Amino acid sequence: MSRRFAKHLNVFSFIFLLTVILGTGGLTIFTASAYAAGGTAKGTIKIKDKTVDLKHAYLVKGPDAFDSSKTVSTVIITPNDISKEITECKSASCASGITEGMTVGKEDFGSTTRVVYWVVTNDGMMQYSGNDDVSALVLTTDTADRMAGKLTIDDSAADGPKIDVEFDATLAKEFKE
Repeated sequence: MSRRFAKHLNVFSFIFLLTVILGTGGLTIFTASAYAAGGTAKGTIKIKDKTVDLKHAYLVKGPDAFDSSKTVSTVIITPNDISKEITECKSASCASGITEGMTVGKEDFGSTTRVVYWVVTNDGMMQYSGNDDVSALVLTTDTADRMAGKLTIDDSAADGPKIDVEFDATLAKEFKE
């Protein structure tokens, strides 16, 4: 092998190796950013003797369970980052299947609209669902791809949760089923 050819081969090998290393790193960066959908939450859920510190908020959309021609928006609020799990879900019910945190949305009951919520703690062993007047949820932003505001509910007299959380949830995923 000539010296000139070997020199070009070394340059080619170096460029190839650099491309592979950066390409793999780029793939890792892309994969991490693909899971970055979601927003922030600050507040707590207190239920019985358990307190959950909330840090993450995700807006998901999907068909209404009772009328699939309607699309509903649900905010999932959790202490842990579940963006990867939401990305991997095929249905809205999968995305809402958390074991720590809560979901909140608005439901039209015909003559009135209510705030509906579901709280789950203790690795899914303690659950509580309820509804409240829309005044419990004060939204500062309510657009197609973002919901932000404050939720304040006190159902502790009924052995339910006391919820005080501010959230800013960006659209994490829109489901077809």
